[in-house]
Amino acid sequence: MPSKERHTQGPERETAADAQMRRDCAQFALAERAASFGYWRQDLRTLETTWSPGMYALLGVTPEDQHADNRWLREQIHEADRDTADRAIIDAIQAKSAFYFRSRAASPDAISQVMDTHGQVELDPSGEVIAILGVCSNVTKQVTAEAERVRAENRYRLMAEGASDAIILYAPGGRILFASSALERITGRRIDEIEERKFLRLVHPEDIAEAEKVRVRPAPNTVLTATYRLRHRDGHHVWLEVTTRGTYDDATGDYRNTIAVLRDISDRKAHELELQAARERAEAANRAKSVFLANMSHELRTPLNAIIGFADMMKQEMFGPLGSPRYGEYSGLIRDSGQLLLDLISDLLDMAKIEAGKSKLALETLDLRNTVRDCLRLIEARATANRVKIQTEIPDEPLRIMADRRAMKQVLLNLLSNAVKFTVGGGQVHISAAQDDGKLMLCVRDNGIGIPAADLPRLGRPFEQVCADPMLSKAGTGLGLALVRALVERHGGTFVIESEVGRGTAVTVTLPPRPPVRAAA
Repeated sequence: MPSKERHTQGPERETAADAQMRRDCAQFALAERAASFGYWRQDLRTLETTWSPGMYALLGVTPEDQHADNRWLREQIHEADRDTADRAIIDAIQAKSAFYFRSRAASPDAISQVMDTHGQVELDPSGEVIAILGVCSNVTKQVTAEAERVRAENRYRLMAEGASDAIILYAPGGRILFASSALERITGRRIDEIEERKFLRLVHPEDIAEAEKVRVRPAPNTVLTATYRLRHRDGHHVWLEVTTRGTYDDATGDYRNTIAVLRDISDRKAHELELQAARERAEAANRAKSVFLANMSHELRTPLNAIIGFADMMKQEMFGPLGSPRYGEYSGLIRDSGQLLLDLISDLLDMAKIEAGKSKLALETLDLRNTVRDCLRLIEARATANRVKIQTEIPDEPLRIMADRRAMKQVLLNLLSNAVKFTVGGGQVHISAAQDDGKLMLCVRDNGIGIPAADLPRLGRPFEQVCADPMLSKAGTGLGLALVRALVERHGGTFVIESEVGRGTAVTVTLPPRPPVRAAA
């Protein structure tokens, strides 16, 4: 009975074990396919070779292929790698140790173009080697990807090394992972001299705060920029323009590295500083000139007023006849020339005061109609002498604004004088004024010689005239329109010139109801 029982139960236990083995084999075969590996065993006593299903799959053969053994497997290895594989196995047998080798496929059509083999020897109880076991993995994709990565890295390194800018890759802690050779070429410094906070010891003391701007971690999609001086190994300072940006993991958004680009801008900075110094010298000279002219107002005007006054008295023969009638003519010429010179000096001094910041507006409420009438009376004689007709278009209601009376008179006189001066005999000058929502608009238009379009941008700048030829240009300093522009802008207004050669010029001034607060200062 016991024998029978064993007979009946034995097959049942074998069936369960076989079933478990089949499941284990199926699971292992799945793992082999998923991980693209297989194993083999060669018995050194019988030379019998055993391959796993994954091994057949790696090589693209089936168990029915009688030629698929380890000798055939060796022939699938590239000829250049066979000796390496043989030596690895022979050394493992002799040393009774594990082995490893990488081999390439002999055929370009092989499924596994590159294969890694990890193996070990099997020992009997006496310690003799009786078999060799190997696990082969298809690493073609990994090797291809690694080769491409190396090629890309070499390309990037070549570009980085060839770039004139220094490129630095920082780890999160501030350690430098990579720096192009331009770093040492620009700064004369090695990596270990500038990484982490060491570089701050080399930054010019005045630029520490600026250099700290690029020490913080850049936020995603943000570029930080700083310009500072770094002490070169030779002792001089190099101006650097440094930009940094962070790299972040696309999947998680985690910060990975910081990339910094250093550019040597010493030449550019030297040029900028030279230009700045020249500009400051020019501005200082201009300010000195303006202050000098503004301070000379009394000294220049006083003797001219005396000349004009005494010439006027002589012309009127206030204290008796002069004698020859020609003296009367000469005194008139003296008076007119003195008045012309006084007008020119007044324009010059007024412009100098404005440029020197010494001109102040005496604001009061004005009716611009009265200012227009006063200016027309002063310009009437000159217009008549030039045979120029003046037309007006002034509303009946008051044109009230807050402004400087003298400045408004200067604006109108200059505009009317220019219009009359540059209008040929028989021509016309038209002045109009209107007020809309508090804003006052004055327009002086003539049908005179006009101004070329290329010259319009220069007008309104001090000492600029359309014609530089003294034989062709009209008398004046070229300050009239510059004064108009400056005075209008001091009142918070605008000044526009429109002109066409042969058809005339129109100047439009727009003034606010009252100037900005700073204008009165």
